Amino acid sequence: MEDHTSSSSSSNTIDDHNGNNHWNAEEAIAGNARALQALRELITFPTLYSRQARKLGLKWPRGLILYGPPGTGKTSLVRAVVQECGAHIIVISPHSVHKSHAGESEKFLREAFAEASSHAKSGKPSVIFIDEIDALCPRRDSRKEQDVRISSQLLILMDSNKSSVSHVVVVASTNRVDAIDPALRRSGRFDAEIEVTTPNEEERFQILKLYTKKIPMESSIDLKAIAASCNGFVGADLEALCREAAWSASKRSSDANEDDVTFRLTMEDWNHARSVVGPSITRGVTVEIPNVTWEDIGGLKDLKKKLQQAVEWPIKHSNAFTRFGISPMRGILLHGPPGCSKTTLAKAAAHAAQASFFSLSGAELFSMYVGDGEALLRNTFRRARLAAPSIIFFDEADVVAGKRGASSSSNSTVSERLLSTLLTEMDGLEEAKGILVLAATNRPYAIDDALMRPGRFDLVLYVPPPDLEARCEILQVHTRKMRISDDVDLSSIAEDTELFTGAELESLCREAGMVALREDISATVVCDHHFQTVKKSLKPALTKETVLSYSCFMKGSSGTVSNKFESNAEHKNKRHESLGIICAMKIGVLSLVFAVAMKYFLTSTGRTRYELATT
Repeated sequence: MEDHTSSSSSSNTIDDHNGNNHWNAEEAIAGNARALQALRELITFPTLYSRQARKLGLKWPRGLILYGPPGTGKTSLVRAVVQECGAHIIVISPHSVHKSHAGESEKFLREAFAEASSHAKSGKPSVIFIDEIDALCPRRDSRKEQDVRISSQLLILMDSNKSSVSHVVVVASTNRVDAIDPALRRSGRFDAEIEVTTPNEEERFQILKLYTKKIPMESSIDLKAIAASCNGFVGADLEALCREAAWSASKRSSDANEDDVTFRLTMEDWNHARSVVGPSITRGVTVEIPNVTWEDIGGLKDLKKKLQQAVEWPIKHSNAFTRFGISPMRGILLHGPPGCSKTTLAKAAAHAAQASFFSLSGAELFSMYVGDGEALLRNTFRRARLAAPSIIFFDEADVVAGKRGASSSSNSTVSERLLSTLLTEMDGLEEAKGILVLAATNRPYAIDDALMRPGRFDLVLYVPPPDLEARCEILQVHTRKMRISDDVDLSSIAEDTELFTGAELESLCREAGMVALREDISATVVCDHHFQTVKKSLKPALTKETVLSYSCFMKGSSGTVSNKFESNAEHKNKRHESLGIICAMKIGVLSLVFAVAMKYFLTSTGRTRYELATT
């Protein structure tokens, strides 16, 4: 939980727990073991190992920056470790430092360091905690005169603290580490920077246990399952989730019996809280765990199995991958004719893996303002890292990642910038865990070759039109909530709908229901003649030649992978160019002949007139 409470110079000496060796920071916080250990070493080691340091001539680090998204518990972490160590803490916040009169801000900082130094001389650890340091000491290219004075004063105080006898530790927190003055981010001032990340599944479980230890719950509630469904939740979000669930249970209990103030949390309360509270780091971006399962997609058994192995296994069986030293795939491309469930497959894979689902399309990324699309792309990848495990899905990927140099239009320039950003972000996924890029297209030949290699799109899968068995399953899926009469033979309908895509079969079922309602608005059953009526008016958009051309992609040698579609298009273009050249040559020859004929005609006419005049 992120604690944003700060006082103008709140100095609290923690003496209550000095003699209590059993209390530790883990009783107040959960997760972030690396940051916890770094803080303990920074605060306690100079006192515990002072003799060894003097003997070896070592100087202990005096500064540490904690950075990470809001709500991850940076402030709470510092307060818990300070309480555990029995240290003295002075909290400095931006609103307490910024004063109306010149010189008051610098005076405030000097007094805070002097107070910390006086406490440190008594032999107790002394900590100065600067909350939101990016607001106090921003980068030099974006700060005002007051910020310059505050930054300069802080630099002087930290440099003098480094050489002082008393050991004063300076800890700062920020969620924008790159916005801090670079002069502070060097050894001798802030010696280390520790990231306080979003909690993983196990850490979320520990945080939920911490916040619910005093709340009565039904024995059937599985906190591990709740933690697994809370991708991207930080400590503050989990606290809000527990509070909302407890409030829901309390309200339900009071509605049932006003005299009974006791209540127990049920799964219904958790579901209500989950619908109200979401991850704060993903606000402003469309993100969800789709409610689409493998059973909602008819057919494609082999394809589902491949996606399950590529998407689910690295997340659910990460230890097995680590054991064999296997790196998970970073990108998967689904290609095939329109309407064949490519997007639905991506959503089902995200649901099966319980991964956050970020969806982007060309319409969102193409902006009239330069750089907006690239910024949105970078921001989506950043949030996906925080909400891991997550899937970033690109619909119509050929629009975002089209071949470079294909045209000279302004859209091509934007597309090339987006492609460069996408390549950079995908290469950066090597260090990230639990993030996968899924893309779908019906024009795979239009995607840039830089993406069509292992390390980016590691797996390229063809999503074919449904065969007979798949069509029958799709019809069953789309009629399972529809009451159909006994004379409806779905197998027969499947046989008569060759080359129909999944989207067209869904439309067939929907329109059959509409025909039944047009006949009788109170009808409760859809009959066979309703299906036959619709089937007569529907024709598949695909042809056998089109399906064959789609299936030929990625077959044959790497030279032919460059693709049949593109070569056909190039052949047509060359043929048109040849025809144009021939036509131009013919026009040129005719023009020349016409010019010579005109000259001859004019010469002959002039000569005739001269002869007539002389006679």
